[in-house]
Amino acid sequence: MESTVRDMETVRLLREGRDTTVRLSQNGSLAEVLSAPRDVHRDHTYVVKLLDVHPALGKVKGRRLMAELAIKAFARLADLDSDTRAALLIASGEVT
Repeated sequence: MESTVRDMETVRLLREGRDTTVRLSQNGSLAEVLSAPRDVHRDHTYVVKLLDVHPALGKVKGRRLMAELAIKAFARLADLDSDTRAALLIASGEVT
């Protein structure tokens, strides 16, 4: 029973981290998401989800960008290196 409670808490934390990260991207704050310190709960968020909801990108532009940058379809935030993060910020218009 204790392991089930612990597992449910872990799932709750992962969902909260994902929801917060997606909400920031949706508000056009991808820079804040990508520059935030590493967080196990945020790092499990799929990159495609962040690009889909970003106001400057959306589904089509986001997926094209992923293809241009050779980001795999199921890449997570933790999988991105600093160069890829910088390229995403430039493409989203948040950094020039």
